Amino acid sequence: MVRCARRPHAGRRKKLTGAGRFWAGDRVEDDRAADAAVLGIAAPVDDSPTTYAIWREHWPALELFLALRTQWRIIAGMAGAQHQGLDYTALYGHPKYARLDYDEQEKLLAQIQHIESGAVAALNEQNNHANQEAEERQQATHYIEQCVEQQYQLVHQQRINAQELMNVVDLPHSYGDGAFVA
Repeated sequence: MVRCARRPHAGRRKKLTGAGRFWAGDRVEDDRAADAAVLGIAAPVDDSPTTYAIWREHWPALELFLALRTQWRIIAGMAGAQHQGLDYTALYGHPKYARLDYDEQEKLLAQIQHIESGAVAALNEQNNHANQEAEERQQATHYIEQCVEQQYQLVHQQRINAQELMNVVDLPHSYGDGAFVA
């Protein structure tokens, strides 16, 4: 993350929410290089941003958020893990936060909550995407298993039909190694 110059007036905190999303890895997946390799053409230049600019007045909030990056409340269930947000008891006990007066704490908490909201949204989107991919893989596997089972049943039924036909014609059992020859 890169510091920006001070801005003239306060906005709607989109920059803080975007910083949280950027921290959580919310970047567009770029498959252009793999596609180019398959097609045998030159790979395009990667022009995706590797830094995220943040206003100077938000830098203390970002530093504190990064200091708390391992203090998440996560609920794990049958649908996977869902990030609920930061553990605020860790925030309140952090020395950078505890040394501030009440007004500064309130301002910093609001900024951290904006960063957190972007990070939570990005982390849960990634988790939902991963769960959806896992479910699609499971459905594909189930479909393949059904096809294999149907193929097995078809071959088994053909063998039974050939055996019944051989019994009707009274051919010797060793004739054709169990297969019907017309």
